[in-house]
Amino acid sequence: MNENKNAERWLSAQDVLNIPTKDLPLLVLSDNVRSFISWGIKAHESGMYNHLMLMIEPQLFATQNLMFCQEPVKNYLKKHRLKFWHNPYWTNKERQALIRKVKKDLAQPWYKRIYDVVAIVGQAIHCESLQIPGIDICSDKAAYLKVVDPLYNLKHPSPPDVNRWMQKQTRYQVYGRYAPD
Repeated sequence: MNENKNAERWLSAQDVLNIPTKDLPLLVLSDNVRSFISWGIKAHESGMYNHLMLMIEPQLFATQNLMFCQEPVKNYLKKHRLKFWHNPYWTNKERQALIRKVKKDLAQPWYKRIYDVVAIVGQAIHCESLQIPGIDICSDKAAYLKVVDPLYNLKHPSPPDVNRWMQKQTRYQVYGRYAPD
């Protein structure tokens, strides 16, 4: 059913910058190849990625930095490996519902979009439930999938947890990968 699941589609920087609106939303995993913190997260979580974002508009990532915000994709093209996941079976209605939910959250007041530092402590000590209610870390944003996928069931995952979950799902495919030169 999902013969392209493991196919490698490598994207150039131009390909990433020109991902068409019709292909959105995409869930994006990233790995800052020059960051000690990134290395630590990957080592602790036994994975290849340290950050999760969504692409809901061309050339912009919705990302949980100090605040949940949109950042230009070009900011990630020099130091980050990127893996783009999509569900080719979503209807246009489902795609729009997911995008609307992310945009609604991006419009929240700043204090509802701040980074949950307490959750990082919880992740570090393997107590993932240690979080400030209503505040997220990047990988919590994978919960947006619940808008269109009732089978999404991860609670307080790490980016590698999300990647492993998506690899097991037949309805999700790797849209493409990017690595800086």
